Order: sequence, then structure tokens, then C-alpha cells
Amino acid sequence: MDYSDRVKLDYETYTELESIIEEMDDFVDAIVVEGIRDKRALEGMGITKEIVTCARRSHTEFVDYLSLRHKSVTILTDYDRTGKQINKKLTSRLERVGVKVENRYRERIGRVLGLRGMKCIESLNSLMKRIFFVEL
Repeated sequence: MDYSDRVKLDYETYTELESIIEEMDDFVDAIVVEGIRDKRALEGMGITKEIVTCARRSHTEFVDYLSLRHKSVTILTDYDRTGKQINKKLTSRLERVGVKVENRYRERIGRVLGLRGMKCIESLNSLMKRIFFVEL
């Protein structure tokens, strides 16, 4: 695959992700991510809803925080073993206290990233850099 093919594929991936993220931003109250780099990547994609990092907080404190402020969230932890475990635990705890967890966005974003061999949300930063040649 030559350079122009890679750029075209990067751009197609970006536009597909952008569409999913725009829909998600319209539909959910907040997005949960693992860390600050994930948060910055989503901000770079234009997210306007609250992006909450779950790192450095107990799950109980985190669930309490979200349940007092939001009715629906998406959990976009990484697609590695740890991220999947965090997603499973948070989903269970949030739904137990009445917060709707919209998993369809996690699944759709994960599928698109997976097709490109990416497993983490912060990968969006490198994707945008390759397309737009900007430092985020």
C-alpha cells in the first residue's frame, strides 16, 4: 500500500468515526474514558458533552458522581483486556443505579478502530495527525 492509499484509508476511517461520534454526542449525556489522552482525543473530534475520566477514582465514587449528573452515558475505555474489564464493571454498576449505558457506540467505534489495528481511544490523535498534519 503506497502513501496515497494509506492517507485515503486514514481519511475514510476518520470520517466514519466522526459520524459515529457526532451521533453519540447528540444522544448521550456524558462519555467515560480511561485517561486524559483519551479525553483530548475525543475533544479533538468535536465532542461537546462532558467527558469524564475514570482513572484515579474508586468505582463507587465514580458511579455516584455520574448517577447524580447524567441519565445516559457511553463508556469508551480501551479495547484491551483492562479496558474491557473496566467497561463491564462500570456498566453493571451504573445500570444498577439507573444510568443507561449506551454500548452501541462503544461497539461501533471499536469495530472501526479494530479494522485499522487500533485498540485505544487515544489512537484518534495519531489518526488526526496523519490526516491533518497538526499537533494535538
